[in-house]
Amino acid sequence: MFSCNKNKDPKEQVKNDCIGEYSTAGIFVEIDEEIYTAKSQDTLVSVFFGLDNALPSLLLCNQQGSLLDGMPVNFKFPLDAFSLSETDFEVLDSLGNIHTPICVSLAPANENGENRTVLLLGEFGTAVTNPPVEVRVVGDLFTTDTLSGESACSEIINLNGITTSNVIPLADGPSLFFAQRIDSNLNECNSGTQTIQVAWNGGVTPYINDDTESDLFQYYVGYSYCSGVLIPHEPISIADINDNDNFHQLCFSTSDEIVKISMMANTVEDPNQDPNLYNEIDVSSCTL
Repeated sequence: MFSCNKNKDPKEQVKNDCIGEYSTAGIFVEIDEEIYTAKSQDTLVSVFFGLDNALPSLLLCNQQGSLLDGMPVNFKFPLDAFSLSETDFEVLDSLGNIHTPICVSLAPANENGENRTVLLLGEFGTAVTNPPVEVRVVGDLFTTDTLSGESACSEIINLNGITTSNVIPLADGPSLFFAQRIDSNLNECNSGTQTIQVAWNGGVTPYINDDTESDLFQYYVGYSYCSGVLIPHEPISIADINDNDNFHQLCFSTSDEIVKISMMANTVEDPNQDPNLYNEIDVSSCTL
């Protein structure tokens, strides 16, 4: 049905370049300071203002107090959990106030092959009148190497000094920020020939009534290249589910290399019950 000879809309013609965006990783010791700074800065992908005064401080931070804001901060590279502290972060609101989180955590996305999302808990502003607009890393927070079985590259970088103003508002729905191929003991798929792990910028659950998380595979599409044309493939199942985090594993039966993932609109929602828009993302790979 999707022959290599099939003519596609010219808009779908793409350069057949399947080398991931980390193809130069691992050489940061030899590059100059300007390139190193740019690469470090690019590591902090986004911040998601997920919940406003909705999380219990006693349960999550073991402190008496009112309900807290929750903001997942998303990184391309996995983080060293031993270097993580609430004092590593500052949040700037639209009125210029600086906030330090009460506590931070890699959980629940802290399994091997994850560890790219830090949940900040505290008071960071008000969604409508004074939202957070910037997040800064102000402590010695380090990235760490990827594990065997991950297709994405990584580097050990001190993230102290990087910032992002890519703060997604409370009213927006979740979006994909990361994808990679995984195998070996990281692979939780029970069937198929290829597994792609995807990550959302916040925790997601099904948006469509009566769907469970195990039903979500049918709304994802993976794409391979054939003579420069993107060929769609549907996953046969989904894994790494029902653990309250922002990662999924998509199980594919094709042996063609999956290089891009898309997700239909209005299929998942964040904890604020905002649905997603249509999303697509390239699968990260590494060539050293």
